[in-house]
Amino acid sequence: MNEASVFHPDRRFGLALHSAFILALAAIGVWGVFQIIQTEIGPTVILYLLAVLTALGLIPVLAYRAYSLYRAAYVLGREGMRLRWGLRIEDIPLDQVEWARPAEKLGVSIPKPRLYWTGSIVGKQPLNDGRQVEFMASNASQLILISTPAMIYAVSPHDSEEFLNLLTRLTELGPLAPLPARSVYPSLFAAVVWNTKPARYLILAGLVLSLILLAWASFVIPTRLTIPFGFRPDGAPSDLVPSGQLLLFPIANGIFFLANVILGLFLFRRGLEAADSSLPEKQAYLTMAYVLWGSAALTAGIFLGAIFFILQTG
Repeated sequence: MNEASVFHPDRRFGLALHSAFILALAAIGVWGVFQIIQTEIGPTVILYLLAVLTALGLIPVLAYRAYSLYRAAYVLGREGMRLRWGLRIEDIPLDQVEWARPAEKLGVSIPKPRLYWTGSIVGKQPLNDGRQVEFMASNASQLILISTPAMIYAVSPHDSEEFLNLLTRLTELGPLAPLPARSVYPSLFAAVVWNTKPARYLILAGLVLSLILLAWASFVIPTRLTIPFGFRPDGAPSDLVPSGQLLLFPIANGIFFLANVILGLFLFRRGLEAADSSLPEKQAYLTMAYVLWGSAALTAGIFLGAIFFILQTG
């Protein structure tokens, strides 16, 4: 939008909170790995493995929420309003704005999302009139409600008073050329990735090989007390170690897989956003994404080969 004013939510505390959560989960994951290495095979190892897998599963979720907060913006211009939160984008023509006011002055309680915290207040909640409130905010005490015929949006610009004053002036002036209404959801991006055959096949290959790796290691461990893990200078197998250390392979592979997939998705999206006039740049981003996804599958294959070699030498 031309000559637009950009407002951001309060991000400092939210980003610090997400970073602290991610570091705590990473510490739990590392602690779980060390416990698996040192513990004999038994039910306790399963608990440590669950701790590691939980950390691996939650870290990407928190990382995306932190990324969404970092990229969050509320853009106001004569053409209309754009709300952006991560991969979620909502373009609203000015003539669709019915009213905008602080949530505390509405006179009724607005239901919050079931799971939210400072820096990440996202989701939809139904109202009694049949409409929904969609939250794209970081601070529950600074909520601004923007009503349209189909939806009410809850945002939290850092300078809420200036945001409301500018929105009021723009609606009074009216749009020069109304911004086309548009709704972009993360699921649409996921559908684009899934419908791109190279992306779908490479990601599925990495996922399937990773699951096979985890299943194989889990099957082998109860059948052996020890395994050779490394080599001596003369090329002979090193001293035997507890077979539970085989879990290091699927754990390390899981870290590589998640990192490659997430970074590949980021590069793939950058490639999709590149203008047609920047075709070489677009192709470069897409190629790097494919390389990362292919590397995820290749890494799982290498770990599978490592387990096969260990079992043959043992």
